[in-house]
Amino acid sequence: MPYPKIIIYNEELEVVTQPSDVDDFLYGMNKDTQAQVTLLDHNGSYHTLDGEPCQALCSEQLTHYVKQYLANEGHCCLSKIEQLTPQQAFNLVVID
Repeated sequence: MPYPKIIIYNEELEVVTQPSDVDDFLYGMNKDTQAQVTLLDHNGSYHTLDGEPCQALCSEQLTHYVKQYLANEGHCCLSKIEQLTPQQAFNLVVID
C-alpha cells in the first residue's frame, strides 16, 4: 500500500508518510488497541492495519476530525469546511 496515509485512532487523525511512521505510532500498543486503528489511503479507502477493508467514517465525523487536525496544525477559517469526502479530507491534511 503506497504512502502517505491517514491514521484514524481515538477520535483523531495522524498523517504518516512511510512505514516507519506507522511503527512509531503503534509503539507500545497491544493487539486489542491496534485493532481500533483505521487507515485512510489516497484513494479514499478505509482499511485495517492488516489491509482489510473496514467501515468508513460518516462525512460529518470525518469532517470534524479533519477540522480538529487542521486547527492543531495552526490553520484558520475552518468554519467554511462543512462536509468532506474521504479524498477531500486526504487532500486537505496531507502535504505532498
